[in-house]
Amino acid sequence: MFYPRLLRVVVIVIIGVVILWGVAIGDDTPVLKVGHVGHDHHTALYVAALNGDLFKKEYGIYLKEIRPKNLYELYDGDSLVCEIELYKAGGGSKMPTDMAQGIFDVGFGGVAAVAFFVDKGTPMKIISPLHSKGDMLVAGADVPSKNWNDFIAFCKARREPLKVGFKKPKAIALLIFEGALREEGVSYTYDAQDKEAKVLLVNMKGAGHLNPGLENRIIDAYICNNPYCAVAEEKGIGRCIANLNDLPPGLWKDHPCCMIAAMEKVIEERRSELVKFLELIVIATDYINERPEIAIKSASDWIGTSIAVEEKSIPTSAYLTEPNKVWLKGIYTWVHVMDDLGHIKGQLHGKTDEDIHNLLLDLSLIEEARMNVAARRKGR
Repeated sequence: MFYPRLLRVVVIVIIGVVILWGVAIGDDTPVLKVGHVGHDHHTALYVAALNGDLFKKEYGIYLKEIRPKNLYELYDGDSLVCEIELYKAGGGSKMPTDMAQGIFDVGFGGVAAVAFFVDKGTPMKIISPLHSKGDMLVAGADVPSKNWNDFIAFCKARREPLKVGFKKPKAIALLIFEGALREEGVSYTYDAQDKEAKVLLVNMKGAGHLNPGLENRIIDAYICNNPYCAVAEEKGIGRCIANLNDLPPGLWKDHPCCMIAAMEKVIEERRSELVKFLELIVIATDYINERPEIAIKSASDWIGTSIAVEEKSIPTSAYLTEPNKVWLKGIYTWVHVMDDLGHIKGQLHGKTDEDIHNLLLDLSLIEEARMNVAARRKGR
């Protein structure tokens, strides 16, 4: 009886050692933690995660799914580069908070939110463009307007303020809308007691509250990014009557919206993994622009919106990884406007375009990634 028991103990010990050895080996694989918000401005991430076979076949760099929407392995050919862990942040403004706290290394979110953190001295950089425009004016059942001109005429003719909701203060959609109202000579207010203004701007404290607010007539209209606007149309509770990209005075044409950011320490210490990851985003963005059906299906599968919603939503946005002159001008313009309004008070205050660039941006990684992808295309 003694020997069988001893044998069992030896077997158990051996199994334990093998398991621990395997874990130890697995621990050697670097992990890149990536945060995102979960709407279709971040479709490039979903395209990369959900189309690994296509990436592998056409470019040789790809993500292998381990746990859906959570854990992936990034391969370049047969070589495992790193693991990619995905985290869903509570919103574009919450993303830099989580990243600064070390919850993840790389963040997909709004330009504005990251710029405010950099202004306060947080060692964080925007490392790539991702998305621009995509903000809409949505009218509820009590607003008969069919377009921007109709809307302005309707507002001017009212005896009481039209209630227009927005998702958060300092959102670029709000900035654009306020500028357009001023250009059109339409008075607005944030004070519900002010009955003289033509528009009452209402902070709905989150994009998720806009459609319920419209449906329950808490607000008459709202300004926000897609896909919330397309969802309103699908549900029959609102109509997109203007694309904010087209509003006067034209200051915000093709305005930057979402981007990819990272902490400066991560950029310094994890550069090689970051560049490989950005190569995936470059390829995914090209798929979005060249084969939109891939983007529509990927966004729908990931977010849970319908194909019909994404067919309306995605074309209102522009997806890009090239930091072109228009995108850069939009970054500088946003900082200058926020500075003029008194919202920029730290290290971005009073700075030139060149200063803003150096403090806020590190585009060397995306430039390297884009060159690597170009080389992959030549090798196909």
